[in-house]
Amino acid sequence: MSLLIYALCWLAFAVIHSILARQFIQLKLEVFLGCYYRLTYNLLAAIKIIAVLYIGRILLSDTRFHLLESTAAVVATVSVQLVGIMVLAVALAAYDIGRFSGITQIVNKERVSTSFNEPLQRRLLNKWVRHPLYTGALLVLWGGAVSSFGLCTALPGTLYLWIGTSFEERKLRNIYADEYRRYQQEVPRYFPALVVFKSRQR
Repeated sequence: MSLLIYALCWLAFAVIHSILARQFIQLKLEVFLGCYYRLTYNLLAAIKIIAVLYIGRILLSDTRFHLLESTAAVVATVSVQLVGIMVLAVALAAYDIGRFSGITQIVNKERVSTSFNEPLQRRLLNKWVRHPLYTGALLVLWGGAVSSFGLCTALPGTLYLWIGTSFEERKLRNIYADEYRRYQQEVPRYFPALVVFKSRQR
């Protein structure tokens, strides 16, 4: 029952978050929120994910799995999470944090639709993977999959990121057209090692 409740919490988060991210929904909400849309969206996302994780911590055990209690396992899993955090930090550095958070839109009183005219981001880690923020998130999730709570967070979290990527890429193709299609052909989604693997297959 605990697993079901936690899974439903993740499902609710994913559905609401995905709906609010849709382009036509953004334009409709702009009527009510105006330049505050992006900041409101980010704050709601933060509140929702904190609530989901809090419920998970209450319902599920956070005790480390017996097979992962060794020093080597602890070092390995913590290292994966630290790498994930570093990837997230570097990935964020490629973006305008003010615009990413929504503060710039408020200061400049920008409409939601202006974000659709931004250039395609291909700096720093975006040269190697199309979604470095998701790469970092995946590393953090699976580095923390060392208990019932961690594993049951990593599984739906990964599924959500995979599905969310598909929706996001559809939106990006609509915005950037052939430029993004070429980007998809040149750069893998999450892990640059896939480029090496593909080159060996040719």
